[in-house]
Amino acid sequence: MFRYLFLAFLGGIAFTGIYAAITHADTPIGWRTDGTGRYPKAKPPLEWSTEKNVVWKTPMPGQSNSQPVILGERIFICSEPCMLLCVDRDSGKILWQKNSSYDELEISTPDRDRLKIELKEVQELNKQLSTLSRERETLRRKLKDDPASKTEVEKYLDELMKKSDAVNAERQLRTLALRYTEPGKQGTAGYSTPTPVTDGEEVFVAFGNGLVACFDLDGNRKWLKLVEHSTAPYAHGNSPTLIGDKVFIHFADLVALNTKDGAECWRLKKSPPHGTSIAVKIGGVDMLVTPNGMVVRAEDGVVLAEGLGSSGANSPIVQDGVAYFVRNSPTAVKLPDSLSEPTKLTPLWKGKQKGGGYWYPSSVVHEGLLYSVDDRGIFTVLDATDGKLVYEERLELGGTHYPSISLAGNRVFVSTDKGITAIIACGREFKMLGQNELEPFRSSLVFQGERMYVRTHKHLFCIGR
Repeated sequence: MFRYLFLAFLGGIAFTGIYAAITHADTPIGWRTDGTGRYPKAKPPLEWSTEKNVVWKTPMPGQSNSQPVILGERIFICSEPCMLLCVDRDSGKILWQKNSSYDELEISTPDRDRLKIELKEVQELNKQLSTLSRERETLRRKLKDDPASKTEVEKYLDELMKKSDAVNAERQLRTLALRYTEPGKQGTAGYSTPTPVTDGEEVFVAFGNGLVACFDLDGNRKWLKLVEHSTAPYAHGNSPTLIGDKVFIHFADLVALNTKDGAECWRLKKSPPHGTSIAVKIGGVDMLVTPNGMVVRAEDGVVLAEGLGSSGANSPIVQDGVAYFVRNSPTAVKLPDSLSEPTKLTPLWKGKQKGGGYWYPSSVVHEGLLYSVDDRGIFTVLDATDGKLVYEERLELGGTHYPSISLAGNRVFVSTDKGITAIIACGREFKMLGQNELEPFRSSLVFQGERMYVRTHKHLFCIGR
């Protein structure tokens, strides 16, 4: 029963519209560019295909769900397994690509010597667990074929489970081996779902195997850190958030890393979401609004408000001082003018909308309306001021709605993993303006001026006139 990962999708801070050719970002650029998915000044073409209105398309070395991050004339994008690429915005040429791996981690000599021993021990313990598993399966088949032996078989099964538990307990004692053994990779998410984030001088990237790295704009890696393995169900999906001298990532705990060297600044023990935390300022103080409904002070990790709502597999939206958490029961919360101590915040409204599946796509708020879609294509528009239903429409696009909604100009773009995108007019009445098909993708659309950028499974596309 996989289906719950995002993929938030999978996975910034205020920067919308058309960007100048800059070498320094006034505010970080990352997940959904500024965390909102809005590009109100963009004027992209309304028709495209794998051939039509393609300015360029660049083959990618592997699959990824990450989104393009545009900084001046550079585009940063990820690829499996743990690769960060820099692409020329105008030509699509790959300027550099850098991989990160466990083999490159710095480990002290004593720990490395101990690690070799523990890896051999874990290998042997894994063999024992496999043997015990096969024995249990044999007994289960015997129980199915010979119900009369139930009492005896269940006795042996219980003994085998106790042996397995004991072996597992021994395995857990090999902490170094467990830490430095790469976790399994989930097929849909892989390791490269998180979107990079940049402050215009450095690029920070996280991968689903627990690695976080910092690169300069020329592709020189400044540091690489293994934070921890993700404990999120199914796979890791959230992207790093950058505020000042800290980069935040949530694998198992919400962790703040120093941007200079990757050193851990603080850690908050909270279960990880699949969506990405959004950076805000409250009373001039930097905060994080998390997908599980917390407001956390960026400087020290103090939780100043919680229980605001939950966006499930997607990310919250913060716009005009209001935080929106969207799923079956969407919630809007007005953020206070100042927040210096733990405070209970009362929702502006709580709504209801159809869609019994998962809300992988993150939503868009624009001109007083909240646009959202669930994984099965139930497209809903709510009044952002009171949560009342404006309209809902079932989209028949095929595939699963993983990509987040994007807004360009006065239109919303809603996509599925089949590569099909519906263009819908903003407003209180449903008006489909067109549909276009590209290659399959789970990334979200990014716009700049008259161009649209999308990371498919195989290519990075630039669509424009």
